[in-house]
This record gives sequence, C-alpha cells and structure tokens, in this order.
Amino acid sequence: MLLCSGQGDQRQPRAQSGPLGFLLVFALVIAATTLIVALGAGAIGGTQETLDEERAEKAMTQFDSQAALVALGNSQVQRVDLSSGRANSYQVEDDAGRMTLSYTNQTNGNETTIFSKPMGRIRYQTDNGDNIAYQGGGVWRSDGNGNAVMVSPPEFHYRDATLTLPLVTVGSSGTIGDRAVISNAKTTRYFPNGTRNSAYRNPLENARVEVSVTSDYYRAWGEYFETRTDGQVEFNHSANKVTLALVTPLENTKITSATASLSASGTFEINGAAGNLCGANVYTNSYNSTGTDKGYCTQESDGDTTGDGDIVYGGDVDISGGAGGGSGGDLRGDVTSGGKVYVGNGNGSPDIDGNISHTDGCDKCEENDKITGELNQISGIDKAPSINGIVQTQVNESEKSNDNAGAPITDDTLNYTAGSVELSAGRYYLEDITVANEDTVTLNTTEGNIFIGVRENVELAENATIEVVGDGTVSVYVLGDGGHASQLSMAAYSEVTNAGDDAPQFRMFGQDDFTARIGDGGGGTNGLAKYVGVIYAPPGTSGTGTVTLEKGTIYGGVLTGTTTIANGNGGSIHYDMALRTTRVLTQSESIIRVTYIHASTNEIQVEDG
Repeated sequence: MLLCSGQGDQRQPRAQSGPLGFLLVFALVIAATTLIVALGAGAIGGTQETLDEERAEKAMTQFDSQAALVALGNSQVQRVDLSSGRANSYQVEDDAGRMTLSYTNQTNGNETTIFSKPMGRIRYQTDNGDNIAYQGGGVWRSDGNGNAVMVSPPEFHYRDATLTLPLVTVGSSGTIGDRAVISNAKTTRYFPNGTRNSAYRNPLENARVEVSVTSDYYRAWGEYFETRTDGQVEFNHSANKVTLALVTPLENTKITSATASLSASGTFEINGAAGNLCGANVYTNSYNSTGTDKGYCTQESDGDTTGDGDIVYGGDVDISGGAGGGSGGDLRGDVTSGGKVYVGNGNGSPDIDGNISHTDGCDKCEENDKITGELNQISGIDKAPSINGIVQTQVNESEKSNDNAGAPITDDTLNYTAGSVELSAGRYYLEDITVANEDTVTLNTTEGNIFIGVRENVELAENATIEVVGDGTVSVYVLGDGGHASQLSMAAYSEVTNAGDDAPQFRMFGQDDFTARIGDGGGGTNGLAKYVGVIYAPPGTSGTGTVTLEKGTIYGGVLTGTTTIANGNGGSIHYDMALRTTRVLTQSESIIRVTYIHASTNEIQVEDG
C-alpha cells in the first residue's frame, strides 16, 4: 500500500509540468515575436528613411540637370518630378547663400567687385535632420551641424588659367510638391563686358581674382575649390564663408636695371662715396656673367665692364649727396625718375655717364657739366606689383611639404658641424637662416635647384658666408615674421657668393615691406659686405621696403621700394647683364594663376508644377 501510495505521489508533479511548459514556451514565443517585430519595425523605418534620402538626392540631381538646360539657354522651360512621398516637402529660398566675384589690380591696388549675388536654394529636409539642397548649380548635403558634402558639382570650371563661372541663382521662394516647373528669368553677362565696365576685358594682367561663397555648405564648396583649382583657399568658419584666390601670371619678372623701385613712392638716395672690392670707384655700372667664369673684378681689370648700371625709380632720385668722380665714385648708366632728380653741382657731385629722364624736373642739371647724356621729360614709369601672395604661398607650402627630414635640419633650424652646413637639391623650410661669425652655409645645386621658405629672416654675422655651388639656382622666400629689424642683414666682410659672380643663380624674394641692410659700417677702411644675386621685393602701390648699403656691394640687381647708399664708403651696385634675359620668378613659382574670366549670372524661377 505504501509503495502504491509512493508511486502515485511521483506521478502527480509530472502531470502538472505539461501545461506549465506550454505556458513557458508560449511566453517565449510571444517575447521573441515582439522583439522581432520591434526590431523589424526599426529596420523597416531605417530602410524607409534611407530610401527617402536616396530618392530625394536622385530627384535633386535630376533637378540640377534640367535646371542647367534652362539656366544656360538650352531650354526655356523644364518640368521635373520631385516625388518624395510628402506634400510640400521642398522649400524654395531665394536669399540663401551668396557668391561674390572680385579682382584686385596688383599694379595700383584698386579693388573691383564684378558681382555679389544671393544664390538661393531649393532645400529638402530629411526625417533625420539632414539637408539636401540645390544651390549655385550644384547639389549639396548637410547634417545641419556645419558638415557638408557635394553630391553633384556646381557650375564652376577652371582649366588652363581660364575661370568659367555661369552662376545659377534661384529667384523665387515658397514650397513645391511632387513636380516643379523651371523657367529662365534673366541672364546677365558680367565678364568680359566692356559696356558694363571698360576694364572688364581679357586677358587679365597683374590681377588677383577672388571667388567668395557664404553658404551652409561652404566647407563642401571649399573642398571643391581645392580639388579643381591650384589657388589659395581660405575658410572663415565663424561666417560660414570660403574664399578662393587666383592670381594672374606676372608679366615682367626680369631685372633690367642695376636698381629699381617701379613704385610711385620708391626713392633712391646717395650719401657719401662709393665702396668697391676692386677696380674703379663707381656707384653703378655693369658686367656680364653669361658664358664665362670670370667674375666682376676680373672683367673690371680686363676692361670688360660696361655702363649699363641704370637707376629707375618711381619717386625722387637724389644723388646730390654723393662724392665726386674718380676716388669718390661716379654713376655709369641712365637715371630715370617718376619724380624729381637732384644731381648737385661742383666737385662734390658724381659724374653721370648716361641720360637723365624725369617727370617733375631735374635740380641743377642745366649747370652741371658732369652729365654726359641727354635730359628728357617723361610722363612716368612702369609699375611692378608686389608678390606678397607668392611669398606667403611658397613659405607656407614649404612648411607643409619639404625635404627637411633628409637634411642637417632640426626643429626647422640648420645644424652646423665644425662651423659649416650643406644643403643639396630640394625644398626646405626654416624658421630663419642665421650664419655666425666665420661659419659657412653651402647650397649645393649640383643635382638640381634649391627652394627655401624662411619664416623670419636671414642674418649673416661678420665673416659669415653663404656660398652656392653647382649649376642650379637657389630661390629663397623670406616672409619676414618675427619682428626683426631687417629680413636680410649682412655684417662686415660677410658674403652671399658663387663662382663667377653669377647673379641669376641666387634669388631672394620678399614682400612689399622687405627690408635689407648690406654691410653695417664696420670693418675699418675695408669691411665691405658682398651680395651676389637678385633681391626681388617690389613694393606694389604702398609698400615700405628698403635696401640700405653701408659698406656693402651688390653684384646683380635690386627691385625694391627705397634704396639708400649710406654715409661713408656706402657701397656700389654692379648690374649683371645676364639678368636681362632671365625671368627670375618663373611661372611654376607663381603657382596660382588665372588669365581669362567668363562670368555671368543666370536666374531661374521655380514653381509648383
């Protein structure tokens, strides 16, 4: 009985487990189904959202294509399907964004705005807050937080130094639904257009062209400018603005006289006697390094120097403070001034072996018997634009990409070993070039040219040397940051030199405030500093650059603002005739350029169709 009773107790729990198991399985099925439905709904929602965005992008791209037909004159009216599944889902805003096209004449500094127009846009707002928009002839996408990408490119084309800009603007506002009607409202040709402005003509000369875009999609505009042009692109994030700058090639980058300003304000002045390392005492004359290894002193000794040491300045030329000819010094070349010439008279004035041309008169010229040439009245001189943008670009690009890692350079500073350092062919970036007493920097161009971007200045102490070897050229761009008194400073007995006094081999470029001091007045009766090369720092319209010789001698040529041969044995400039046929600033160094502009605005009207 007990056994039977025990067996009965064991069977009872098993009988209850059936319905409990069923309920548990059923609950699990319900939970899993609910989860699957929830996840599926989210996935379906996400898929639907993605499809919605893709459909909007496709519709906007189609709109872009058909709008171009209307805007550029290939069709008067176009209808486009913008189906999105939502009513009145496209907003038309005629005041959204702005494009400005302008240029600056780098010769006189005048700025001209060709046009500044609101671009307008057609915008689709997605469910996740993204914007898909048509603007300026392109399609853009933004997340609303300043991040934007280009979906299709705008009507902006740059190729072979030609900028073609048929800006498409939207001239209507409101909302549109599934269909839109696009019609041509107005086309205005801005450039070239001599009727609108006589200066609006191609080709451009010495101009800086800027295209500025203010837009919610300015980052994407900027990325497009960076990939499609070789211009400078600058972002102003606080203003949602990007600016592209393009510069025309400089028409004349040759040094055609011993010293020049080519600026309305630039002046030339002599105080004291000439200083020479060899030969006769002259303030200016010429030699020729072409096809020979004979330097200036050898040519002077052989009687091969010539009288082409011309002086050309936009302002006054005052040589009345110079010493007399013979032991004092004379001037062998023409004098040209866009202002007034002061020559002095008597034994204290230099001989002038050349013509004098002036705009505002020549003081004491009539009674001075030391002038061998003619007196001419002129209306002015040619101007040379500053190269500020080129110098800035070269220094900044050198900082970004250079060969410093394989050179004796640490932390953008030269490493000297036993008082010397050598750089070979390549591009380098340096904070400054400082050459201590009796130290030497060798620039070896045997394997190719050398380009150096210098952030601050170049300074040579007494008896310091920068020498160029090989057959290549050296280009040094000095930005002038750091607050130094001079961007180029050379003490007594210091040299920038090469074999044969080959001036075209070394070129130093500066901005319109570039200041150089060749010599420091030290070294007793000798102590002359020697610079072989070109100083190319045109002052433009308002530059303040100066070159001062105080016991300094230049073999080559100078283009700057104001040049002064200072008191005592101030110095001399010996022009290298090889510069007459040398373009010291090449097209490849100009980097950013535009020669032709074709610009118009093309307004379209968009209505609900």
